[in-house]
Amino acid sequence: MNHDSLLEYLKSYVSDPKIISLDQLSEEERKKIPESWVEILSLKGDDRVKKALHYWGDFKKEFEQVIEYLQHNVVSIDLLHHGFGYCLLYGVKAANSDRVLYYEARNPKAKNLNPVIADIWDRLPTQLIRFYEFHNGWYYLASGSMGLSPVEDFFFLDEEDWGILDEIGIPSIDLKQTLAIFTNGMGGYVCLELRDENISCLLWWSNKPPKVELEFWSLVDSWTAMGFEG
Repeated sequence: MNHDSLLEYLKSYVSDPKIISLDQLSEEERKKIPESWVEILSLKGDDRVKKALHYWGDFKKEFEQVIEYLQHNVVSIDLLHHGFGYCLLYGVKAANSDRVLYYEARNPKAKNLNPVIADIWDRLPTQLIRFYEFHNGWYYLASGSMGLSPVEDFFFLDEEDWGILDEIGIPSIDLKQTLAIFTNGMGGYVCLELRDENISCLLWWSNKPPKVELEFWSLVDSWTAMGFEG
């Protein structure tokens, strides 16, 4: 997709998109993005992709399937600016077609933790916190799904009305303590229940009973990888 076509595509999903080169940023503007991003964007082509994947390598145990796929299928990485500020835009070849899927990572230096999320932030898994210092979420731009959500989209399950409760009754989990941090865009959410000192992973569904006691990173990795099927 050429530059003009990409901008037209992006206009369907974000406000006032602009693809920006690093040399268009002033020194003050560069300070608004992570140093890792500056290093990535200072390179071009394959070198840029390799540098980004070098940073992803800090999470190779957590994102085993995702990183293996990205190593062979990232076609572009650009600095995008739109209504939510600076983002990294990844172009990733779809697994089952000739399409390029565009994934967005929001700027971790500009992430906005609301007070409720800020109160529990330090209780989240260490590697999850580290990832959000690199990218504020990483998800399919067109749907805002199939990847870790930006922190601004985190929510506790009791904040929503769930019709499924009429069918399953009182769930075994505490909705007030269960944080949704990933959606598949079709009523499924990867969640962390922060009950007492323990953290457990579960899948919450809008239309069927939840699945509990799951392995968090394995689930995040496999669900993100499923998104590459396009």
